[in-house]
This record gives sequence, structure tokens and C-alpha cells, in this order.
Amino acid sequence: MKCNLISMVTIEKIEIKNFRSFGNRKGDTTNLDKLSSLNILSGSNDSGKSNIIRALNLFFNGHTDIDNFFDFQRDFFKKAMSDDENDINEKVVTVKIFFRNEKNHNKNKQYPTKVFLPERFFVSKRWTKASSYSLSDLRSNIETSFKHEKGDIFEHFKDGTTNAIKSTTKASLQKQLTEFLAQIQFHYVPAIKDKQYFSKLYGELQHTLWKTKTSKIDRKKNDFQKEIQSETAKIMQDFQSTLGDMHSNYQPVFQLPSDLVDLFKTLQVQTGNVELSQRGDGVQAKLIPEILHYIALKERSYTSRTVRSDVQSKKYFIWGFEEPENSYEYKNAQILADRFKDIFSQSAQIFITTHSFNFLAMKGDNISKYRVWHNPEVSSSKINRIKPSRENDSEKETLELSDIYKLNDDLGVFTLNEKLLQIYKDIEKVKSELEEKASRIKQHKSYLLVEDKLEQIYKVAWLILNDIPINIDTFDEDFEKNCSFEIHGLGGAGALGGFLRSKNTAIHKDARVVGVFDFDKEGSENFHNLKKDSFWPKEVLGAKESGIYRKRSDHPYFYAMLLPVPNRLNHLADLQHANFSSYIEIENLLPNEFLLQGKFVDEKIIVGVKYQKIKDTAKSKLWKKAAILSKEDFKDFEPLFNTFNQLVSSDEVNKELNLITEENVKKYEDQKNFSLNK
Repeated sequence: MKCNLISMVTIEKIEIKNFRSFGNRKGDTTNLDKLSSLNILSGSNDSGKSNIIRALNLFFNGHTDIDNFFDFQRDFFKKAMSDDENDINEKVVTVKIFFRNEKNHNKNKQYPTKVFLPERFFVSKRWTKASSYSLSDLRSNIETSFKHEKGDIFEHFKDGTTNAIKSTTKASLQKQLTEFLAQIQFHYVPAIKDKQYFSKLYGELQHTLWKTKTSKIDRKKNDFQKEIQSETAKIMQDFQSTLGDMHSNYQPVFQLPSDLVDLFKTLQVQTGNVELSQRGDGVQAKLIPEILHYIALKERSYTSRTVRSDVQSKKYFIWGFEEPENSYEYKNAQILADRFKDIFSQSAQIFITTHSFNFLAMKGDNISKYRVWHNPEVSSSKINRIKPSRENDSEKETLELSDIYKLNDDLGVFTLNEKLLQIYKDIEKVKSELEEKASRIKQHKSYLLVEDKLEQIYKVAWLILNDIPINIDTFDEDFEKNCSFEIHGLGGAGALGGFLRSKNTAIHKDARVVGVFDFDKEGSENFHNLKKDSFWPKEVLGAKESGIYRKRSDHPYFYAMLLPVPNRLNHLADLQHANFSSYIEIENLLPNEFLLQGKFVDEKIIVGVKYQKIKDTAKSKLWKKAAILSKEDFKDFEPLFNTFNQLVSSDEVNKELNLITEENVKKYEDQKNFSLNK
């Protein structure tokens, strides 16, 4: 389903006065500012965080929860009598919201003579003792913001007689404001997701599906039912992917009740052969954000050609979601938190209340966090934005004064049981053991020495075969960081042969060395001439397709090796001719099509056989072009690295590695999983 995404930050700031636990004091406005796509509210129980969500629901939907209207006796802030002169004794509940109207960015300046709703403005709603059915007094600063955006040309919109803004301009602004607010859909999700809530949710889903022009509801109920089932199958695809390994049968079947009057409230949803309403609370709860996300995408995908003429589609979506982690296991709660951050916040601006570490530990530019707490000195709830930590902050703010520290204290993080603390210590001990063993293994450094002056093509091949992205600018650093061995080019077959024939290997006693010659005339001659020295035996090991090699007798890990030959080049390796100066070089392991199209080779024929001779001038740029090739294109390099790894490995090293992978890592994972599920 495609749609044009509008900025998800619709609300930039919220002010709350005299609503439930939030009071009203001089110079001490209760507000949430610097809001993001995902806004996380946390604090101890009864701190007032849920009242923020309910204030938003009151503002947008006229209810303080699912279906309760504003009740002054219940919803007005109350505190014990005091002589505090800073208290404002105003019998009015106010919720003021500062909006950002992104689609009108800079329009009032671009079109001087036209009237557009400002890009930024606030709307406040006020309720008094006389307010019935949540009726409110609405006020805004759209005229002031409009004047500010128009600047000097605002004079054009003033009445020449009264010097006030023209009535036509005022009417246009008010009409656009009404339309803007009508395009916002606020979804309130309570902490307790009961049947009443699910009935409302499914009703909202059907109301969205009802809007499409292709619906046959006006003519035939069964056709509409099939259409809904088709649409909801799309929701279930996302839903099933989040359930992971629950192995439940969730094939959606949406059925219409016989009485269409109560259609929206009595939608029946079946998963497999069981109605969703009969499933556990946790299973039903997992559907909620998926359905809300689907509603947002579906509504925003409507156009004037696809939506019914008697309804209006929504364009802005805001969620007020209490404790989304309820009914989730730790692992699934982490999956949910990631979806809120990466998926759901792309379709809606979200406000959640939570105690979950999965949400509180999240970081990102689209996340804002707030500590909501009760201040006993003024008997009122307060809100503090938690500032993102800075890694380079040399000035350690007094920890006890930071909001994150106080939030941790509110949630009881510092009173974790001794058992969890012991598990943490055990994990640290195992981690130390792993690091010690890894350090011991790393002391046995391995080197792949090649006759080429430029070793980049070998590094490119290794990175691509190991699925590591290549960035030309950080190429060497990426290889060094990810690879356990080093590659060095010695600038010729003669130079490599000279190094391998050096008499003193004591300086390399802790090293593992493999020298690789090209399978050409010069490389083959240097490989075979090694046997002239007594410490290089005459016997050769290996095979042509995996790499022929010799092992030096006076060192446990000192080898010479010929480049492995793939079957497609086998005919070149068998050629014997006095003037045939080039058989197979490292670059010949790349696909022939790549070498020919890039003009990196001269195609020649010798004794009736066609072959590609690598141009000496091409080697310096060839490796950069090869960096964009696929893993499949480097398959002929695999035998080289496989044989190298086999030669530099030892029983002792393998024993140490097996100890880590099979014993200690299992112990580490078992203890980690145990602690995370506590």
C-alpha cells in the first residue's frame, strides 16, 4: 500500500493546566516540549503520566478515556488548602497544543496575496464546571501567526475602516483550521485492553475500510465482507511476522453481524477456527499497533478518486498508547519496541507510557523521553525532559541530580535483587575468560604474502566473500578491523621466493606464513626452485583446484603455495610452451566478461588456445572496479582462502576456539537468557 508520508511530528508542544494531577502555578507551566515522532513517558505509579494521554484524548476526541465525557468534579485538579501565593485559583481546565503544519511550510511568503493556515500555531481548549458532554471553548493564535508570516504585506489583509483583519481572511483561516483539526485522528489505547476497547478498535478499522469507493456495501453485504477479508489479510502479514515462533494459526476471517446498525461495535474477528475475542489478552494486544499502523497507511492512501464522496479521509495520526509492553515476554517486548521506533513512528506521532527497559533504552533522533513525577511540595505532577547523554561530555553532571538517575530510582532499578546481581557477575567472569583465550589465540599472527605489488584485490575478495560492505575511503581500515590475518604484497615472484628461502626463521617463530605464487611461468619456477634449499622438501601437497603447496621443515607454519586453478582455467595451467610467459594471475580468477568489458586484458592466442593477459597498467584501477561485483563473481577466490585457513590453523588453536564456541559461549548465552527473562 503506497502513500505520501507527511511529517510525523504534528505536535511540537503540549501545555496542561488544572487537569487531574496537573496544577496551575505562576511561572511554572506544565508542558511537554521538543516532541518527536516517538515520545516516551515514564515514572512511578500514580505519577500522572497517564493523565497526559487522557488530556490529549479529551482535546481530540472529547473523552477522558474510552467513552467518559469530561466531569469537572472528577477531572479538575484538586489539592489541599494552602496559602501558596503562586497557585492560580482559576476554575478552568486548559489543554493547549502547539501544532506544526508542515504542508504549508513557507506558503504565506511564497504566495503573498493568498491566505494559508500558518505553518506553526497553537490551539487551546478550555473546560469549566458548566461544560457538558465535554463541550469546550476553543481559542487559537492563527491570526497572530498569520500576521507574523505575512510580514510587511499583512497590510493587504487589514480592513481599511476598522484596521482589523478582514472578515473574509478571518473566515478563511478559521475554515482551514477546522479542516486541519478534522484531518487528525487520535487513537487512545488504555492500559487495560478489554472487550470494550477491542470493539471500538475494530469499529475504527471497518470505518476506514468503509470509505473506499470500490466497496459494495450499499448493494451487497457479502461482497463487502470479502473485500474486508482481503484488506485484513494485509494486516495479518505484518502481524504474523511480529509473532515469530509462536506457531499459531492466524488466518483472519472478518464477519459482519446480521444487524448492520451495530456493525462497527460488533465486528467478529476469527483467527483460525477461534474468534479473536476468545484468544488470550496477549494475542489480542499484539494486533493493536499493527491495526493502527494499517489504518494510518490506508487512510493516507485515499485520494479524491478513491474515497467515498460522503466521507473525509484522515491525514495525520497520533497515538496515545498506555503501557504497550503489557502481555509481552521480554524478547517479544524488544521486537515491539523496535517496531515502534522503526515502523510505527513512520506513520503516526506516538505518545506512550511505559515502565519497560525495552522502550526506555531506545535511542534515536526520532525519540524523546520524559520523566513524569509527583512533586509533594506543590501536590502536583511535573514533567522533565530527559536530555540525550553525550559521550564527549567531560563535565560529569552530578549524577544524583540528573533526570535519568531520578527516573531509575523511581522505577526501582537500583533495588534489583541479589540473584540478578550475581548473574551479572557470573556473566562478567565468563566474558573475561573469553577475552583471555581470544587474546592468547591472537598472539599467533597469520600472514598471507603475495607476489603482487598491489594486494588490494585479495582484500576485496575476502571482504566480499565474508559479506562485509566495501567503502573505498575506509577500505584498509575495514579489512584490518574484520580480518584475523594480514595480507602483504612483496612486489614480484622473485622477491616472494627470496623471502621464503631466507635461512633464519627465528624472527617469525610465533607467526604463521603462507606465500602465494601466481600460476604463471615466473611463479611456478620460483615455487619449484624452493626445493634447492634443504629446508624445503621436494614433496608437494594439495591439489591444483585447491592449491598445490609445500611446507618448510624448520618451522611449524611456513608454507609456499601456488594459486588454485578453477576448472574453467584448467586448460591454461596444463600448457607448456617456451614463449608462453603468462598462465594464470590472481586477476584471472575474476569473470572473463568483467575483464573484457573493463578492457583490463589483452586477449591472445597461443598454440591454438585463447587466454586473457592482464595489462600491467590496469592493475591499479581494476580492484576498485571489482569492489562492486557480487559474491558469486568471487567464487573462484574461495579455494585460496580455504586452503590458507587450513594451513595456518592448528589443533591447539582449534581446541581453544572450540572451547569458546561450544562451552563458554553456551554458558554465557544460557546465563544471559536467564537474566533477561527475570
